[in-house]
Amino acid sequence: MLKTILRKEHKNKWERRTPLCPSAIDNLIDYGFPVDVEVSDVRIFGDESYQSIDAVTFSTPDNHQLIIGIKEPPIDSIKPSQVHLCFSHTIKGQEYNMPLLQRFIDNQATLFDYELMADENGIRTIAFGEYAGIAGAIDSFWIAGQKLILKAESSPLSEVKQTIHYETIDNVKRALSKINLQEGKAIRILIIGNGNVGRGAEKVCKWLNLPQLSAEKFLDNQLLEGSWYTVLNCEDIHQRIDAGKFDWDEYIEKGKAFYRSKIESLLGRFDILIQASFWTDFYPRHLDNQQLIKNEQQLPWVIGDISCDIDGSFVCTQKASSIDQPAFSYDPTDGSMTDGISRDDMTVMSIDNLPCELSLDASEHFSQKLEEYTPHLMGMNLTKPFNELALPDEIKRAVIVYNGELTENFQYLNDYL
Repeated sequence: MLKTILRKEHKNKWERRTPLCPSAIDNLIDYGFPVDVEVSDVRIFGDESYQSIDAVTFSTPDNHQLIIGIKEPPIDSIKPSQVHLCFSHTIKGQEYNMPLLQRFIDNQATLFDYELMADENGIRTIAFGEYAGIAGAIDSFWIAGQKLILKAESSPLSEVKQTIHYETIDNVKRALSKINLQEGKAIRILIIGNGNVGRGAEKVCKWLNLPQLSAEKFLDNQLLEGSWYTVLNCEDIHQRIDAGKFDWDEYIEKGKAFYRSKIESLLGRFDILIQASFWTDFYPRHLDNQQLIKNEQQLPWVIGDISCDIDGSFVCTQKASSIDQPAFSYDPTDGSMTDGISRDDMTVMSIDNLPCELSLDASEHFSQKLEEYTPHLMGMNLTKPFNELALPDEIKRAVIVYNGELTENFQYLNDYL
């Protein structure tokens, strides 16, 4: 059995999440799978919470074999032959994390990425996506409310606070249920994507008692009076370059070679845009600088880019914002960014660790699933070839590096190293 430890998070002061709550580690200890804990003064559950269930605490994970964390571990913390679980942010060949990936290879270590844990249909089985969607939507609405205050326009949206100040989902629900967005200025919201992230954003709209406008009516420009929200999926916002019929399999295979975004044609119909869909450079960009300049008078007040693809589907997302500095305004004429909420310019929310604003709820949700996986991981025999590893497929698919070698599905990353 691999000697296992729950790693502390190093990313920033807001990274208070934990992948295993004390109750989960208590259960694992009872089942005969002891998990140690690295001490942390930031984690949402204090060290004493783990010590009270007889988990052993350590000041460093250097001498453990299986290291369970959330965000990327510090590069110099990855020791030879260790196994790490984290969100590595490497599968798109992200330049800023290629040194991290190289470290795993050089140290003959093993890397599991939670983002890749999925069932046979590609549906992720363990994720924080819903909480990112919830926090991202709340923060976007809060930013929009602050813009309306700057404009001296009346709207109950100004009563919304940044997510971090609510602390829990229950507090969010209670507060939002008291806000009536049918009073004051109408608020029109477009959510792109209906996965875990999009569903989280939609929950916020429902807690605000906003009516939903169907995608069909929105696309046909049959808009409701007052405040509302709508959700568009991939087929709703893309069209073939030759004006032919949308085909999902073809879109996945051909991407921007055959398809383009039609978001530009929808500008002016919504005030807040929530980007909650998956994107890579293989697929069409939604809005570029020329389109932003051309449609200056019809741009949304706020783009809540929960996906936070830098210079990605929306060109205005030129950096990640933070919980400390959640918004910046973007000027497409020269590509300049100004931290803070602007009265007139389009404002972007691109916080890249949104679930941290709901650390307690997010951790408990994530921990329930990871508790099931942990015995399989602790029981790995690292002397066996990768193909002979006795792991459930949904876990095995998440291995990017095994004993210092990129696995077959991730050989393409050699081109980025």
